[in-house]
Amino acid sequence: MLLKLAALVSLTGFVSALAAPQHTVPNDKQIYLDLHNNYRAQHGASALSWNDNLASYAAKVASKCKFRHSGGIYGENLAAGVGNGYDIQRGFSSWIDESSQYSSIFPQASHFTQVVWKGSKELGCAAHVCVDGTIFSGMGQNSVFVICEYNPPGNVMNRFLENVQALN
Repeated sequence: MLLKLAALVSLTGFVSALAAPQHTVPNDKQIYLDLHNNYRAQHGASALSWNDNLASYAAKVASKCKFRHSGGIYGENLAAGVGNGYDIQRGFSSWIDESSQYSSIFPQASHFTQVVWKGSKELGCAAHVCVDGTIFSGMGQNSVFVICEYNPPGNVMNRFLENVQALN
């Protein structure tokens, strides 16, 4: 009986190892907060605080591996990439890179504007490793899906001038 139990435990460990993703992404809230708050400070926006409920919501959405907005009540930024080099920093960079396209004369909602939106006060984020074919097809690798939720949501029409400040 003991031998059968040991074999079952070994087999379970082997199957779990096979099912494990090729890489993992740390969901360190301090990384998310530092990236956001350092960048927000450059745009005259106050620091965001972490909200575990927002992070849980982001994790739930990310675990579905569907690259589309959730339609929830929060502001939401999505990013995804392929390979071991794709991480939280690269996802965040893709959002703030949109700053070069922002015009205060003709403001448009973007990932960048949500990041620096002065009216947003809370943040919760998650990253999830999705198997090949769920977000990107035919890449031969898993993808990393990064989601951040913001409360209150930003990108409110007719509120850009007071919420999105030029770089200091």
